[in-house]
Amino acid sequence: MRSLTFAAFVSSFVPIHALAQQPVNSGQPAPDCQALTGYGSNEVLQGYTDAEGICHPFRTTYTTLPEGEDAEWYIEHFTDAAIRERWESCKNDPACGDAALEGAEGFTKDASRDTGAGDPNGLIDPHGEVDLANIRRPAYFGEAPYDEPIADAEASAYTIEFTVPRDNYEKVHLGLNDDIHLRGWYLAGQGVALEDGSTDRALVIMNNGGNSEFSASDLPGPEGISLDPADGSWNNASYKLPQSEEPGQAVFRSFISDLYDAGFDVLVTDRRGNGISGGNHGYDTAEQGYDMFRMLDALESGEGLRVLTPSGETLAAADAAAAIFPDGGAEDLPVVLGGYSRGSYATAWAMHKNFVGDCNTNSAEPDCAPAIGDDRLKGAILYGPNPGGLGYRAPGHDMEEAALRVEYGTTYRPDGEVFDGIAQWPAVSIIRGVWDYVEGLEGSLAAFEKAQEPKEIYVFNGPHSTRTLTPDMASIIGDRMAAFARAAVSGADSVEGAHHPADLKDLVLSAPAIWELTTTPRPAGQ
Repeated sequence: MRSLTFAAFVSSFVPIHALAQQPVNSGQPAPDCQALTGYGSNEVLQGYTDAEGICHPFRTTYTTLPEGEDAEWYIEHFTDAAIRERWESCKNDPACGDAALEGAEGFTKDASRDTGAGDPNGLIDPHGEVDLANIRRPAYFGEAPYDEPIADAEASAYTIEFTVPRDNYEKVHLGLNDDIHLRGWYLAGQGVALEDGSTDRALVIMNNGGNSEFSASDLPGPEGISLDPADGSWNNASYKLPQSEEPGQAVFRSFISDLYDAGFDVLVTDRRGNGISGGNHGYDTAEQGYDMFRMLDALESGEGLRVLTPSGETLAAADAAAAIFPDGGAEDLPVVLGGYSRGSYATAWAMHKNFVGDCNTNSAEPDCAPAIGDDRLKGAILYGPNPGGLGYRAPGHDMEEAALRVEYGTTYRPDGEVFDGIAQWPAVSIIRGVWDYVEGLEGSLAAFEKAQEPKEIYVFNGPHSTRTLTPDMASIIGDRMAAFARAAVSGADSVEGAHHPADLKDLVLSAPAIWELTTTPRPAGQ
């Protein structure tokens, strides 16, 4: 549903600060209209007009090409070496260095933990020894008031725990050297109908967004957002609802459910430093990329692994691996990596390290090894992502990232090498809202154009956050994820139903006529 209060108010509210938007690069159609967006931006953005005269706003390019530069500038100017070189000058200029260090420091702090804050069922000490039976399972979300479809996976759900090392920041800056545990679910699917007509097991590893927790509760409906009548902006609601700990998590779980319903095994954990997983630092997405390889190895060997089976038995080591894979085969399981927001950064780093090169960008003098070369990896789903790297982000993020790497030993945002390396990935799906703030939409399109088949770029009329997606739109996105994953593990030549846009306007106008909860479609010129 959409707020009538906001629709009536919108015609009189035009935020002046939002009128000055960056254009797009030469070669893309010029935007021809403007429209106000709601939650996540509360801005008037430039857009394209569709055949019905509706203006479709989108996130234009934050930084267009400097005069005389070609598209390679978005790679070469934002490599690890390039941002480090600029940081040496920036850090000695207070106007540049102080702002970058302040921004970087914000990505070193502990994240708050929300799971169990409203309902003590599911509250654990993520840093301690945990009874896996105290972690919420899919059935928890099948009860009222949630009634989520993920509950259908209960009989196939293993509560799972992996053992992994601390990241570089924790070792060097916090003096912590013990192991930590990543916790979540392994949902054993019924097998995927592959394009050659056979059925086989295949795995999708899903990674949640920043400060998001996959087993946090989320009441149905738009309770997580509110309209400020003073200025017409949509913001996070100020509320205390014991049965809603993190709005938007039901949407993320619906993606997991859709993949499981398509026959996939699905592995989801809270990333290190978040939710029910251990660790004091949740921002090193390159390290979180390594975690996916560690989890795959543990599923094969059982090392550092614990599971709670669907029947309630707690098993460890080889017995735990054998419970999930009674017939073996974990070492040959085709795998698709997926992630939302910060989880998509971790996914991008894992793909880059596996197919392009394994560089340690957390060290003072980065050293590089050959690509990992794990042939189980078949493709990546990037939702709410930054595939275009640092060059398509807001100005200043490059120096924040350089400060993080050099001063805090932390790699957070994908850089120019990751953007360039997408051409070597075997398959990729890019899914995002057209006015997602993370990067200009042109960057996502450029990444898609680099990629090889099977590939897809799918956009919808919405922002970065999942909390304002309608159920219909969430369902479509889940179906697109499943269609891509099936094509990737099948080795298909293309993704069934995928649209290949001719240009940026074609991409924007390919979004279905479903709008998120806080933005009202407006005719161009109004």
